Amino acid sequence: MLGWLLLGKNKLINIRKFAGPLLYVLQAISVLVIAFVSFRLANYDLRVPFNYSGDSVVILMFIKGLILNGWAWVIPQLSAPFEMSAAAFPLMTSFDWMIMKGLSLFTSEPGLVLNLFWLLTLVFSAWSAAVALGFLGVHRAIALVAGVLYAYLPYALLRNVAHLNLVYYLVPFLSLLAIHITSGLRAANGPWARRLMYAACLAQGFNYIYFSFFSVLLFGFAAAYAYVNSRSIDAVKVAVVAIGLIIMGAAINLAPSFYSWHKDGKPPEMDYKHPVEAEIYGAKIRRMIAPHKDNPVPIFGKWGQADISVGYPNENENVTARLGLAGAAGFLLLLLVSLRLVRPEEVAGGKADTMSSLAALTLFTVLVITVGGFGAIFNLAVAPDIRAYNRFSVFVSFFALAALGLILDRYRRTSSRVNWMLLVPVFLVACFSLYDQLLDRAGLLNTQDNDMASYRAEKTLLDRFARIYPSGVSTLQLPMTGFPLLSMHENMASYDHLRPFLFSGNNMRWSWPSFSQRHRAWQDQISGLEGDALMKAAIYSGFGAIWVDRSGYKDRAAELMSGLQGAGAKLVLSSDRYLIIDLREAAEKLKATETPKQFQDRKTFLEAPSLTWVKGIYPLEHNPEGREFHWSQAESTAEIHNWGSASWSGILSFYVGAGKNGKFTVSAGGQSVSTSASGVPTRLELPLTLKPSSSVKVYFAGEMGKIDLPPGETRDLHFYLMDMQLQNSAQAAKWKKKEGNNEA
Repeated sequence: MLGWLLLGKNKLINIRKFAGPLLYVLQAISVLVIAFVSFRLANYDLRVPFNYSGDSVVILMFIKGLILNGWAWVIPQLSAPFEMSAAAFPLMTSFDWMIMKGLSLFTSEPGLVLNLFWLLTLVFSAWSAAVALGFLGVHRAIALVAGVLYAYLPYALLRNVAHLNLVYYLVPFLSLLAIHITSGLRAANGPWARRLMYAACLAQGFNYIYFSFFSVLLFGFAAAYAYVNSRSIDAVKVAVVAIGLIIMGAAINLAPSFYSWHKDGKPPEMDYKHPVEAEIYGAKIRRMIAPHKDNPVPIFGKWGQADISVGYPNENENVTARLGLAGAAGFLLLLLVSLRLVRPEEVAGGKADTMSSLAALTLFTVLVITVGGFGAIFNLAVAPDIRAYNRFSVFVSFFALAALGLILDRYRRTSSRVNWMLLVPVFLVACFSLYDQLLDRAGLLNTQDNDMASYRAEKTLLDRFARIYPSGVSTLQLPMTGFPLLSMHENMASYDHLRPFLFSGNNMRWSWPSFSQRHRAWQDQISGLEGDALMKAAIYSGFGAIWVDRSGYKDRAAELMSGLQGAGAKLVLSSDRYLIIDLREAAEKLKATETPKQFQDRKTFLEAPSLTWVKGIYPLEHNPEGREFHWSQAESTAEIHNWGSASWSGILSFYVGAGKNGKFTVSAGGQSVSTSASGVPTRLELPLTLKPSSSVKVYFAGEMGKIDLPPGETRDLHFYLMDMQLQNSAQAAKWKKKEGNNEA
């Protein structure tokens, strides 16, 4: 009678019908309790992101944009005096955003939305892994435990909220579909399983491109494997449908990015990925199977410590691919099966086909993602955009846990006695593996106090800032930076200028980031200004305040402040790190000395043209004197775009030099200039006229030999271009006058 509940006189409900859902609820509670205890959440302010630095700040930018503007394609509060097309950076995770949008209905704190969503993805990963294993025939109890192990992979703990775009709760269903196809549709068969897997494909298409890309590769291999081994046309058809769903979802998801690039041009600093990085960020089998260095069992702890102490090269984010003890065991087993050193029927019994499929998929994945693997060849031959192949280790993790699940399930079915004999040791091994995995949470714990202190200090400062400007203000942020990847400016990290935006309202605008060609052209016009000239440029650009991060200056911005205050700017707020300068009074004085037309004419630099490199050029470098230059191949191309509503006339000026003497030519729009290039740089000027909202291609060509380079240097260097500038007619005349005075 314990299995029944009496409701009324004659109504009986079998509670066994609810056992499945209740078990998943208990699994979710277990995952959250583990998080609560292991992350020390009892004393943590959940408004503070679990990781409050680096890429986490960029993720917070998208969430804040989502909260303020309904969605995150365009963030008008950033990139003043224009607006930021956030879609131009293809970090679109629309399916995840939809969940975060729901969370934002209950809170306007971006950090809280970030943390809650990440905690939910731990639950989602546990659920999806358990459900997927259930479809493979693994007993529910084993699947639920494996789901918890999968949720707390070192990958999740080491990446945490900093790489929120890499949450992997859909991966078990994508992996399940790959297994289904590889087995010739014999594994995980059934209409509900197929629908769930197809839905996961579509949802993945609307998330970050990495897992979408690899799923397409995986399904392609699975279809080929199924056709070769069983001539299954139906399996190929399923793979085609799955690939089509992912591509369709990805195309729709990235459409705003493509539209932004078409409308405003591809942003500067987007071509930062190179084929060689596949060798840098590829997975390493050594790291995938290594235990944690702090594991208390001597054999494991010493192994982990030795692995780190040796000093292997290129240890970077690929260390996050660690599988944990259980995952490592399953992974090694699958390698043995794939090499036919272990027969699948010996370990999986009636599930031998599924075990063979797991082994084949694992071997394929390893061959693609490891350093020196086929992923590096793809990057060389096709495109370098997918470079961090270690990220696909989560597929290997699922295959490994599935293999262990199949083995345990085989022994579970032998007799009821084995069930009980197996239960305790399996649970203890799982707990020990979970403990080893949770050791990777140390990075999260070590920064908690500092992160909470930074959050509170910044919130207090921004509350004071908002009281000074109750109606809002547009703020110029100094020092001026672009949107580089984790670069440093003295003691200021590249994304630190985003921090004030996270605490400000809809009526506050900020100049960072310089992420569009138009914004970069504007920034280039004023980046070298100081004192009175800088203050006036800020006022003409519509700014009412200047935000200074003293960490970005060697002298803590002492020289900058001296010049601005000497020009009449007023310091209204300061902290150990930040200075806020008010421009309202200075703006009123400036307007009083000029007519409205004069004041309006001063804003012409807001529509300065931009120059973007198209091909044949190498990244920016600096010579010993600090002058900027680019090395070029024998031919290179740039594009100049006029963003203004009026025609633009001026010159493109630069110096050209070469390692070997030869003829150099630059041409654009029917104009052409040639000179002899040598080791001594020669200055060239190319006259240009651009119609409103138009662009022109500029072609650079050198008829000189390739520079002889040392072994290992693969660049094709012919000439270099230095001090590249676009000057309107007035600027060019002023420059020539200055040069004439210098010569005199």
